[in-house]
Amino acid sequence: MLRFALITASAVLLSGCSWIGGGYGSNQRPVGQRMNLELAIGVDPSIDGDVITTDLDNSGTAQLLRTDYGDAYGRGVNYELGVSYEVSNTVEITAAINYSKSKGKTLDVGSVNGVDPITADFDDLETYGAEIGVRKYFRNKTLAHLLSPAVTPYIGASVGIQQVESTGAVLSSDGFVGIGQPAIINAEFYEDSIVPTAQLTIGAEWRASRNFALGLETGIRYTGGLNDGDGTLPAIGWQEARGNSQNISIPVTLRGRFKF
Repeated sequence: MLRFALITASAVLLSGCSWIGGGYGSNQRPVGQRMNLELAIGVDPSIDGDVITTDLDNSGTAQLLRTDYGDAYGRGVNYELGVSYEVSNTVEITAAINYSKSKGKTLDVGSVNGVDPITADFDDLETYGAEIGVRKYFRNKTLAHLLSPAVTPYIGASVGIQQVESTGAVLSSDGFVGIGQPAIINAEFYEDSIVPTAQLTIGAEWRASRNFALGLETGIRYTGGLNDGDGTLPAIGWQEARGNSQNISIPVTLRGRFKF
């Protein structure tokens, strides 16, 4: 459902640019000159947030290793499509949809009775989202002199929602048989989850021409905690393994802005 909504939003954003671009305000410049189409690509490495939180399972037979997002998933790529509208010479309102995918890793996440290692082959982590925000540019003579008239620093803030697709891992250990479990267990750690997002951004934009600018930005991003998956983990005594699934990351993004 959210995927359909994101596709629909994308169509609205693109079609909206065309009809807004054709209008004129009273005694103002053409409305279209205030609109921008934005395309962005970046990485979003995690600095806090766990896939496996606890060190011990409830059954007392397995010793688990704390496993964070950086351990379980490779560095994914985030893609973004959006629009921005200039409400003044230094302030823009933004709206965007995004998609990201991180490849799951294979690693040891503990042992059974301290003897037999537990290997987890994690699923890929895939997300879809939509956000709105505001961006503030700092255009003054001092900064233009220190940097360049074509370079403008800015800060921004945004909030939104994100769907995180269900994710888990194939767990394997010779020791599982000794505690009454199959040697290979396909476990869903987290089910499909719609979570809140929030981000603070700082960056700088280089205006290559009248109608195109390129920006490089970073900041700090929060993604809300995920919903627990199926009953596989509680069945093997791992119900306490999930608890700190919210994610804090430091995104780095390259953004192209096309003025209408």
